Amino acid sequence: MRAPITWAATAALAAACAPAPTSVTVGSLDPITVEVADDADERRVGLMGRDDVPSGTGMLFVYPEPVETTYWMGNVEVPLSIAWVRDGRVVGVAEMTPCPAADLSCTQYSPGEPFDLAVETTGGTFTAAAVQVGDAVTVSP
Repeated sequence: MRAPITWAATAALAAACAPAPTSVTVGSLDPITVEVADDADERRVGLMGRDDVPSGTGMLFVYPEPVETTYWMGNVEVPLSIAWVRDGRVVGVAEMTPCPAADLSCTQYSPGEPFDLAVETTGGTFTAAAVQVGDAVTVSP
């Protein structure tokens, strides 16, 4: 007969299976703890529907190869800073404003060149830290 699985055992198993937090350092900023969006569905949803993105947190969008695509803020309720990255260096930075529409009438944001990562965090973060094109970006597990 097997011993029953307790709540504590279930919680320990879930914690062991959960992905480790990932952090991203952009320029001279302190590391940002990020959720990773590394497939098409996760990248499409991004931070939609969130009513808060706490300081020091955000999302890392990972692409298998460099892309030239745009970001938009449909159904995103809070301002966000974004830094686009290629080969470990910032290639563009923008401050994105919320757009209540759920269609492409929202402003489209792009660095104007290929990128393989994008980092979104609390609005104003990258501007306040004077993040600029050429700054180094590191991702740590």
